[in-house]
Amino acid sequence: MIIVDYLGHLVSTESEEELHKFAQEQMNMKRRWYQDKGYAGFKHPHYDLLGQRLLQKAVKLGAEQVSPKELITRAWWKKKEKENGKR
Repeated sequence: MIIVDYLGHLVSTESEEELHKFAQEQMNMKRRWYQDKGYAGFKHPHYDLLGQRLLQKAVKLGAEQVSPKELITRAWWKKKEKENGKR
């Protein structure tokens, strides 16, 4: 599932591949806009949706709007960390 918080962070609850597919095929975003853990010190992989119009488009296309805390809790990389025993 694709989720987005009110700050415009677009992430997947299942996989990086799911996120890229939604961002590129549904939102017409470029792959180079992806911000991962190694990019400029960001702590979580995501795409930024700049502006309410893009956020509303994502929701209209099926993304679930959640709080920033819930986004971090449900994101695919957080699930992976838990599976590997990391916190």
